[in-house]
Amino acid sequence: MSTSNGRRMQTNMRMKDSQTLPPVPQHEELIKFIFDSWNKVCQEYQKGNAQGTPTVAYHTETDPNPMLKDFVPFDLEAWWGKRVVQNITQNS
Repeated sequence: MSTSNGRRMQTNMRMKDSQTLPPVPQHEELIKFIFDSWNKVCQEYQKGNAQGTPTVAYHTETDPNPMLKDFVPFDLEAWWGKRVVQNITQNS
């Protein structure tokens, strides 16, 4: 890793280089699958609206899963915020 003025190069400089690479066939296949699947869902939804029949079903959990009693959702936004602050303080 190169340094400039005693500081390490920013990681987003490396990310820009990796973002210019063409997608690998597996990525293209996954993107096509998601695109086709989403289009199918949209078509079914539009068809149901045109016929006046509901096409959306909502699932509501009636019995809470006992395995999830201690589950605490991960706050990704707070984690990213802490990480940004940490990176700023380390680089200054």
